[in-house]
Amino acid sequence: MAQVLLKSSAFLAIMLLGAVLRRRGFFGPKDYVIPMKLVLNITLPAAAITGFASYRPEPKLLLCAVVGFALNWAVLLIAALVSRSKPREIRAVWLNTVPGYNIGAFALPFVQSFLSPAGVVSCCLFDAGSALMCTGGTFAISGAILDGGGKISLSRVGKSLLSSRPFLTYTLMLILSLAGVTIPQGIVNFLSPIASANAFLAMMMVGMMFDSHMSREVLKNVGGMIALRLAAAAAAAGVCFLLPFPLEIRQTLAIASCAPVSIASTALSERAGGDPALTACVNSLTIPISVTVIIAMLTLFGAL
Repeated sequence: MAQVLLKSSAFLAIMLLGAVLRRRGFFGPKDYVIPMKLVLNITLPAAAITGFASYRPEPKLLLCAVVGFALNWAVLLIAALVSRSKPREIRAVWLNTVPGYNIGAFALPFVQSFLSPAGVVSCCLFDAGSALMCTGGTFAISGAILDGGGKISLSRVGKSLLSSRPFLTYTLMLILSLAGVTIPQGIVNFLSPIASANAFLAMMMVGMMFDSHMSREVLKNVGGMIALRLAAAAAAAGVCFLLPFPLEIRQTLAIASCAPVSIASTALSERAGGDPALTACVNSLTIPISVTVIIAMLTLFGAL
């Protein structure tokens, strides 16, 4: 427990460092674009490859990916409904930030510490299903809602997904895993240092985007988005316990549904024209909330 809490505290410290350095003038207002490009195009795909290389999923556990995909869809639809009357730059944050879950850099360490390898596999598959949305699908659909008059073009969705390196990496690795293809250990060893930098760069990027001078309207939206996340997490955790899986798999899916905002959502929200300060604030605040909720769940499960 101490190790997991220390890692979570380190994430918060890195974000705080990024915010302080920006405030001190070490970083400029737009310097966060550099780590954003590194995360989306280099470190996140590397993390996906090394993660998939460590396990081979059983076919029956593929339903865990469906759960991750469906949860993203449900939250996106609710966010679209709730934010329909908001300005475009605010609505872009609702649509791209509220859906999406930080599994690999946050929920997975909890599962690894307290549950069995079966839990780890199901957590990774949930992340794969979630990645179909939060690394490209959500952005494409939100773009259609914001700029397409509510008409979702399949060609536009496909184009956006095919231009997302994280999405392509997840898809390729899932296919290779199901086909029984093993990633050479040399490739894994080469990519491991790059993958290890993913969490640091992502958290630093969030800190660099954070702006403490937020209007009352921004704070109101932050509260609304966090409230929606908590309500969705509670509902999803309850549904997960009704699924036809062993108890430990259901516990893992419940933990995953309470993970904080995806690290990719901050960059995609900014790319969609959303307010970067708003999305960074939501991303920052969901981390300590998720720590508290997941620890409480593990205590309830008797895993501690």
